[in-house]
Amino acid sequence: MATDDRRKRCKEVNKDMISGLPNVIIGHILSFLPTKDALCTCILSKSWRELWRSLSNFDFDDRTWKSKIIFGNFMDRFCYLQNSRENSIRKFRLRVNGSYPSSRMSAWISAAIKDNLEELKLWIYTADHVPLPRRIFSCEKLVILDLGYRIDIDLLGVGVHFPCLKVLHLQDLPMLDDHASIEKLLAGSPVLEELKIEHEDCESRNALRICSSSLKRLIIRFPLIAYDEKDPGCRELTLDTPNLELLKLTDLVSEKLNMLQIPYSLVEAALSVAYKHVFTIEVDDYIDMAVQLLRPIMTIVKILRLCETTMRTLSDAVHKKLPCVGNLPDFQNLTRLEIEASGNDRWMVLHEILKCSPKLEVFILYKDSTEKTPRWRDPEFVPRCLRSSLKVIEYAGFESELGEIEMAEYFIKNALVLEKMTIEYGWKMIQDFKERVAERLTECRGGSKACRIVFLP
Repeated sequence: MATDDRRKRCKEVNKDMISGLPNVIIGHILSFLPTKDALCTCILSKSWRELWRSLSNFDFDDRTWKSKIIFGNFMDRFCYLQNSRENSIRKFRLRVNGSYPSSRMSAWISAAIKDNLEELKLWIYTADHVPLPRRIFSCEKLVILDLGYRIDIDLLGVGVHFPCLKVLHLQDLPMLDDHASIEKLLAGSPVLEELKIEHEDCESRNALRICSSSLKRLIIRFPLIAYDEKDPGCRELTLDTPNLELLKLTDLVSEKLNMLQIPYSLVEAALSVAYKHVFTIEVDDYIDMAVQLLRPIMTIVKILRLCETTMRTLSDAVHKKLPCVGNLPDFQNLTRLEIEASGNDRWMVLHEILKCSPKLEVFILYKDSTEKTPRWRDPEFVPRCLRSSLKVIEYAGFESELGEIEMAEYFIKNALVLEKMTIEYGWKMIQDFKERVAERLTECRGGSKACRIVFLP
């Protein structure tokens, strides 16, 4: 009798609780898995074999399949089944690296585009370009649209109506050289909050205007320029985004940078701008324009990252004693500063920024290990932030050069409320030098008795 009771209890413990759930709930659970993993669950139970057909979220990546042929055949079947299914697809993600005919991939995408589609992510790394079905531009429930690489977007004669679109990512698409198409997409997206545009090789674009009163996060990355000696052109970027909260701008392409309205809501910015020898504008004119763009941004944000290119631009302005860097306003909101340092004038720029940052709490310095560090020069006056607010300092890429050691000692001696300094050694540092630096900085005394110095290998 006792044995039967134990067996009964064991059966209850080992009972399949999931299969007893309604198919709707099981499908919802499976929707959080990559589609390939969700398909594998069909071996668990006969009742699960066709359950995948009712999924509303699909995430396909041909790199995870055993062969491209198997993946392509499955996608063809998927395409066929979508024509007869009752439930609409909510999320569809497709990443393709293999060689498939353009018409075949276009059919896969078309099968997923239904009226209830909320998220579409397409990254096509094939030789053939795939035309984006035009019906996508009338998906009124679409919230996220992420398109990358070999996708052709033709907006000629097409109306764009995205009343719910909040996130738009465009990466290395052919249409990114057509500023009119980008502006048309933005005009048809009245509630867009996040825009990300990345283009590794800008070609024929002359002017681009980003205009959106709803935009909160803007990420632009134009790192390279394709220069045509016969038609160099003048590339121009204009921002009309008064309600931005985040701006990450890498633009080594545009000769002219304009901000029509100052976004007083801006909290965080990361900036990389620099003069290129192919520009038609004079170098001093470019520097003046760039600094005039940076000044209002630096007075507003709480978090600021200045990349190596921007530091060089500011260094040139300081070295040339251009009027644009004179009488800098206080950066009253700035509490976190990150800079990528290089060049002999880096300390002069740092002095100017610290002098204007009375509330700075965190300072992070990334060093380019390929450049020699100049000797440190103490500023004429100790910046206010060192006396009252600076609590954390991090130095990444420390190579134990004399200028670096002098800078670290200056902060240790003068930062009165400093709580922690982190020194992260560069990869070229040998152990003997690490020990000498640690001993010298540890023995340095001055500003804050509560300061801890941490050394990372």
